[in-house]
Amino acid sequence: MDVKRAKYTSPFLVYAIVLSISIVLLIFTSITHYVNLSIKFVGNVILTPIILLSNVSSQALTSLSSSWTSFTRSIERIRELEEENEKLKKKSALVDYYETENKRLSIMLNVVQSLPYKVEVANIISSGFDSAEETIVVDKGMANGIVKNMPVIAYFMGNIALVGIVKEVYLTSSVIETILSPNINVGVMLESSQEVGILYGNGKLNGTSSVKYISDNINVRVGSERIFTFSKSLKYPGGILVGTVILSKKRERSRYQEVVVKPAIDIKNISSVMIIKER
Repeated sequence: MDVKRAKYTSPFLVYAIVLSISIVLLIFTSITHYVNLSIKFVGNVILTPIILLSNVSSQALTSLSSSWTSFTRSIERIRELEEENEKLKKKSALVDYYETENKRLSIMLNVVQSLPYKVEVANIISSGFDSAEETIVVDKGMANGIVKNMPVIAYFMGNIALVGIVKEVYLTSSVIETILSPNINVGVMLESSQEVGILYGNGKLNGTSSVKYISDNINVRVGSERIFTFSKSLKYPGGILVGTVILSKKRERSRYQEVVVKPAIDIKNISSVMIIKER
């Protein structure tokens, strides 16, 4: 009886065991799948914003880096352009200087060729005129045939006029005493009356000269009367323009009047002079 029951029970037991194992496996698989889905869901919920933020940050950093690189290149380019601009400005200034200098030299050449004297053109090399003395220093001296007491003229604003006289001479330079110096004495003549007087300077600060020994009865045309060097002067050729009368001063109990002259040459604004070597 037991043998017969065991014969019919074994397949059923096996089937039950297999079924149980299958159910357990199915449940385990379901749980595992659920857990995986849960983990994946949680991961997506947590990681997606982080990934998005990371991507956005990365893009922002990349954009910022690109902008900074572009900015630094722009700054470098601006500096390069500024340097090029400065170089162009210097070249332009140099070109303007040479054009002005060529024009000045051309005018000077025409002036020199038109003069009835033999002259030596000299450049003013020092601003002695800025010192307390009313003198200028030029770059021509004994080596160029310059001697003391040679008259000096210049061209300025269409006028050829007297500047002064050579006071000191060195090998390659000379000192010119200008007509603004109180120590200079130049024989001059009024244009209209031919009245003769002695011109001396009133100092560079004053910027004028005066003529003394003009007869009191002479009518001087203030503002238009021109002054020229006296033709019989031993030091200066006659007829050189000196300036224009800007004031006449008559003194009591004196038979002379004194006139104030504005020089035709603005000495502080010239760069060269002409030293008369032969009349």
